[in-house]
Amino acid sequence: MNFGKIAKTSLLASSVVLFAACGQENNNNDSDGEITTIQFYTWGGEGDLPIYEPRIKAFEEANPDIKVDFVQVPSDYDTKLQTMYAGNEAPDVVQVAENGQNFASKGLFIDLSDYIAESSIDVESNWGDAMTQYTYDGQPFGLPDRGGPEILYYNKDLFDEAGIEYPTNDWTIEEYTAAAEKLTKIENGETVQYGASGMDWVPNWGVFIKSNGGSLVEDNEVVINSPENLEVLTWFNNLYQDGYVGTYEFYESVAQSGADSMFSQGRIGMLTTGFWNIGNFTQLDDLNFDIAPMPFFNEKVTWPFGSALAISKQSTKQDAAFRFIEYMTSEEAQKILGESLVDSPANIKVLNSEEFTNRQVNGKDLRLDVVGISTERVVIDGIFEGPYYGELTGEFSNQVKEMLLGRLTPEEALEKMQESGEKIMEQY
Repeated sequence: MNFGKIAKTSLLASSVVLFAACGQENNNNDSDGEITTIQFYTWGGEGDLPIYEPRIKAFEEANPDIKVDFVQVPSDYDTKLQTMYAGNEAPDVVQVAENGQNFASKGLFIDLSDYIAESSIDVESNWGDAMTQYTYDGQPFGLPDRGGPEILYYNKDLFDEAGIEYPTNDWTIEEYTAAAEKLTKIENGETVQYGASGMDWVPNWGVFIKSNGGSLVEDNEVVINSPENLEVLTWFNNLYQDGYVGTYEFYESVAQSGADSMFSQGRIGMLTTGFWNIGNFTQLDDLNFDIAPMPFFNEKVTWPFGSALAISKQSTKQDAAFRFIEYMTSEEAQKILGESLVDSPANIKVLNSEEFTNRQVNGKDLRLDVVGISTERVVIDGIFEGPYYGELTGEFSNQVKEMLLGRLTPEEALEKMQESGEKIMEQY
């Protein structure tokens, strides 16, 4: 799991940072008439505080019998949790993303089925298909909290200069490819501006596989070596080899911090990534950009990003913990999260509300309706539905990098991904 992809944070020097919510008491009793203190763990640093602190405060005001001990782990989050679970000292509530399936497969989270059934939660209208990411062996283990699917960022000034119309909700892969070519600039034999981002990160090409009717994993089986996927990887490789996508050499010699930095400097015309860059990019006076849904081959889909709140099976305060995660993922709390614009709410109704879409971000007008539109286009590949996400995506990224560097053909890359993926799956 790449938490840096989930949110841009300012990491603090200490290994664990504690933030006691307002009115914090050290009374851990769970009996009637007394205050119950639950511990909530997540990753991140100071930059993430607006995502949590206002909601925790609102929860405590509405639930005076529960206090929240909020703990942020700025690095090695998985390792910290594993150590706590091994020592029978697990937090009551934990934030999980792609790591959730791995923890759930070890029986570390409670099954939320009964709690959800007894609540007023409408899973489908709240989150659509996103709940699939947080379900293991048919049992839901987390409620979606932070969302923000993959979207397209584009530099409006560079589009205007090249005479290209802005992307629409129905932008095809042909239009995207043509724009990448026109946005690429070469001066004195050197590329000074690239049309698009790309590289080996799985969401960069996995989203196009899904839009072409392909998959990486289905029913716990690797199915990546298919004609549909070969069409996508061939196109993706050609885009790189034709020089329309920033190269590894360029990232290393100029941008250093990668595609996000290139885009913010006006050195790249289009960037495909998550919602988390909105706040940072809108603070740059010289960057005139907007967002659009992802371009597509045959189906209008996008890749999911996000995280959920799960309850540890070791917790002795599960009722209080559920009241907390139910509130944090409610419309009321998700609206508070949306106001921060540090990350995107997961709740579809909030994303489509006028309160979220009809507002400026740091004084700039953006098409925030794109986030809701894209969330409804999310499709969940089978790679998210088991504890193998990290291993498979790492292996697949390695082979795609070998392809982009010219060491493998698209056919060879898919064959290697299929073979190595099957070996990984034998462990599960």
